[in-house]
Amino acid sequence: MRINYTKIVATLGPSSESYTTIEEMVQAGMDTARLNFSHGSYKNFKDLIDNVRKAAKKHKKIVGILQDLQGPKIRLGILPKEGIKIKRGEKIILSTAVSTYKVSGKPGKLQKELATPVIPVQYKALHKDVKKNNKIFIDDGLIQAQIMKISGKNITCLIKTSGTLYSNKGINVPDATISAKTLTAKDIKDLKFGLTQGVDYVALSFVKSAKDIKDLRNLIKKLTNKSTNSPKIIAKIERHEAIDNLEEIIQETDGVMVARGDLGIEIPPEKVPIIQKAIIKLANRYAKPVITATQVLSSMVENPRPTRAEISDAANAVFDNTDAIMLSNETAIGAYPVKAVQTLAKVISAVENDQKKHEEILQTKIQNNTLPQLNATCLSACELALNSNADKVIIYSKDGYTVRQVIKHRVFIPTLIVTPNPQLIQELSLCWGINQSLYKKFTQQELKGSFTSTITRFLKSTKTVNSGEKIVIVYNAKNKGSVASLTV
Repeated sequence: MRINYTKIVATLGPSSESYTTIEEMVQAGMDTARLNFSHGSYKNFKDLIDNVRKAAKKHKKIVGILQDLQGPKIRLGILPKEGIKIKRGEKIILSTAVSTYKVSGKPGKLQKELATPVIPVQYKALHKDVKKNNKIFIDDGLIQAQIMKISGKNITCLIKTSGTLYSNKGINVPDATISAKTLTAKDIKDLKFGLTQGVDYVALSFVKSAKDIKDLRNLIKKLTNKSTNSPKIIAKIERHEAIDNLEEIIQETDGVMVARGDLGIEIPPEKVPIIQKAIIKLANRYAKPVITATQVLSSMVENPRPTRAEISDAANAVFDNTDAIMLSNETAIGAYPVKAVQTLAKVISAVENDQKKHEEILQTKIQNNTLPQLNATCLSACELALNSNADKVIIYSKDGYTVRQVIKHRVFIPTLIVTPNPQLIQELSLCWGINQSLYKKFTQQELKGSFTSTITRFLKSTKTVNSGEKIVIVYNAKNKGSVASLTV
């Protein structure tokens, strides 16, 4: 089983729903399984979760579960199965007044009066949120249009690029601010299901501000109780409003995702790589895990080999210090889900092996120019581990704070976690560099005397460290903290 520092998130779907395929993906390097709640039934999701946990247990690997909520995605309504062909220069009407396009028998009254194709829109407030001359992008920008006028619930658009419209395809309006709540009624229902299944992370789509994160966190608190562990929140950065509020979002959330699909429509696509680097850098600074997502190995949906450009894209995400890279269609509906995970794991491994050998190609080194006082313990631990050529770094943490503050410095030394919190073990499936975690709840008797000696005895008893190894132990970073270096 390949072990890398950078983690792999793989989306499960029709191509990867069997237990056999999931098991092979776990063996290939899948660290977190993403469930896309834009598609699928609750029974299907439960089966997927059960299969992931079964495969992870069999292979003694921690694999997290990420529930990705659909959010207020603006979509077209129901259209003919063959779609509706439109040409550049033609006019169409996007209407929030109808739900189905009439294709048989006599045309509907609205269509007959307007003598222009009337395309239903699911989001009923679109006509209120947009303005004349706003750009409209449909189906990930494959079809582009411009608003000519708005009359009641009808939005007349001039087509700029030819194509075919299909049911439920997404709509983006980068010039407008969408008033829809980030959490929809469907999201709340899906969240309740996810909580019953004990998901480790909840990804919130179309985040606009820190308030969206706070609202979700408050809802989770209401829906859970003291006996239920609360999942961590991942903010998906895919709206132009989120870019304006990026720092406050990262401060409030537990992690972020660079959702390059919608983001590449909401902002000019040439700016996406720049924003990607900015998001990763800011997330690293605040010690929040960051996922780089969308079209990483897109050609592997149909082909057994990715393009050279895709490999370079994945490699650069590793160079940028992303915590994880996510596969979407490649593993959900692609022809080669296991091979896609294997390929990404090889790319990550190749880059990391070179990073370990050649310090000059590392994007960042240990820095303390913006270091808060209470993180000094974690900085000292990293410097001590490097200066002493330690074989392992051992972190004792209850809530994950100390872990995140250590791994933000990206030290290529095997790092092991000891924790009394089993939920933290699952959460670390998304964090850079953590591949081994041990559960241990020390008794009051064990905590008497030297805590360093107590942890060392435990590590020896579990044969986690070997005689003669140099280790650095760090714990309690929130309260002055303690660091120790010793030879076992």
